[in-house]
Amino acid sequence: MLCLSLSCVGAAKVSRLAGPPPLVPRWAFEPWVWEDSQNTRAATEGLVDGYLSRGIPVGAVIVDSPWSTAYTNFEWDARRYPGAAEMVQGLHAKNVRVILWLTGCLNITSKDVPQPDPEYDRVQALGFAVDDGRVIDWWKGRGRHLDFTSAAARALWAKRMDQVARLKIDGWKVDQGEAYLPERFRTSVGEMDRDTFKNWYYSAIHDYAVSRNPEAITLARPYSHQDGWAAPIAKCSVGWSGDFSGDWGGIRLQLDNLYRSAAAGYGVLAVEVGGYYEKPPSKTELIRYAQLGALMPVMSNGGSNGGLKEHLPWFHDEETVRIYRDFATLHSELGDYLFSCAVDAHLGRGSVVRQPDSARRQHLLGPDVFVSVVAGPELTKQVRTPAEGTWIDWWQQDRTYAPGTEFAYDVPLERYPIFVRAGAVIPMATRLGALGNGNEADAKRRALLVFPAGRSHRLCHLPLGTGTEYADATIEVDEDAGTIAVASQHESQWRLRVKTFAQPAGVIGATRWSYDAAAAWLTIDAAGADVALKIVGLVGYGARARERSSR
Repeated sequence: MLCLSLSCVGAAKVSRLAGPPPLVPRWAFEPWVWEDSQNTRAATEGLVDGYLSRGIPVGAVIVDSPWSTAYTNFEWDARRYPGAAEMVQGLHAKNVRVILWLTGCLNITSKDVPQPDPEYDRVQALGFAVDDGRVIDWWKGRGRHLDFTSAAARALWAKRMDQVARLKIDGWKVDQGEAYLPERFRTSVGEMDRDTFKNWYYSAIHDYAVSRNPEAITLARPYSHQDGWAAPIAKCSVGWSGDFSGDWGGIRLQLDNLYRSAAAGYGVLAVEVGGYYEKPPSKTELIRYAQLGALMPVMSNGGSNGGLKEHLPWFHDEETVRIYRDFATLHSELGDYLFSCAVDAHLGRGSVVRQPDSARRQHLLGPDVFVSVVAGPELTKQVRTPAEGTWIDWWQQDRTYAPGTEFAYDVPLERYPIFVRAGAVIPMATRLGALGNGNEADAKRRALLVFPAGRSHRLCHLPLGTGTEYADATIEVDEDAGTIAVASQHESQWRLRVKTFAQPAGVIGATRWSYDAAAAWLTIDAAGADVALKIVGLVGYGARARERSSR
């Protein structure tokens, strides 16, 4: 049944800001695509295959409205999506998750589906619609909104959703219908304001989703310029603030919305790459949008503003494909780090996006990655590093910046201002090989990027598959002693990539090691739950800083 427990009732009575954010499965941190242009099986499969055939990773696809015969009756429209079960199975076989659109409305007339909801009159007769069945005009037509405060109404909704949930649907894009309700209206538990009702609506859908599939997510609005605050923090797996245009104004407005949401404590936030409506993105705008998405917890590309044209990297040229592929790959390889940061957000009641600075347009992605956002056509970005830590240029890793340093940073199209904290340990995926961490043959290895600087300690929450299960690992690094100690709850095959500016004389405790002098990367393979390494002749960032200061 849909959220018949007291947990849903309680969620509706507490503040929208009450946390913690929910755990989010590992699969959600792969790049997403979004089909809302033709709304057909052929377009959905073609979109996914278009990316995969060009070596661009895809981990999920949003199937937007209309996909059903009537909005939210949860019956596939066989004309648009013939063999829908086969489509879902085929996407799953490619390791692509499927997210379906919904709202809480039942329509009598609709924008782009021919059929009224078959239970439109029944919900009125049963008393399952808010405000005694008031008919509202909303952006998809005219209809009634289900009363999610009613346990019986939620049970009816669950039965409807079960028709497609049995296909192992991976997530739900929970869209706005409730935003068109009056400020106050009647419900099964009395008169209620719209903001309080939102807690019931979003909580019910989230609780249903994870009850049917523990690895499912809900995609919902946190803060949005369109109707203010929406989903409560504790019931918002992934927050997307849409809708936005595809131009520079859309990037800036979206960043403002996301930073407000992060400051409020929403855990995992998504970038609507290329916007959704109005102006489509130009080549440069798409690239900058994609780079921003890659350096946020979730990137999702698609929309009605050129979703099968201007949103596609290959619509523009091969340079766009190459840059998009590079940053989508970076996002994919950062997936283990993003997952770990999301667990931190869940445990600590915070956001993966830290220290959002709207004035300078910059933020921390977790504790150890600093991003300065390019939100215009300029090829130079003014950057100011955070007040604490030494910051390593991602692209030129022998270059560091002191805390609070302000400087102009060159940003040709293929480059984005990304910096890593000295002393960081970054869990990375190994399967893509783009960063030299490994390839498909190394897929079972856990990769850690280590940037030694004095003594550092990190607690990482490492995924045990594609869901929400994880094992903790602590990593202790002592640059001067040349030691790295890993203590984990889980036996693993490890791949450590350690930044060291000199050829080591040896590595004790490794099963295999090699050194790339040109890139200054030491690659170490080791095995076990606990690993103790001794690098003879480790020269990290602390030693480099001392060497430079003595000159």
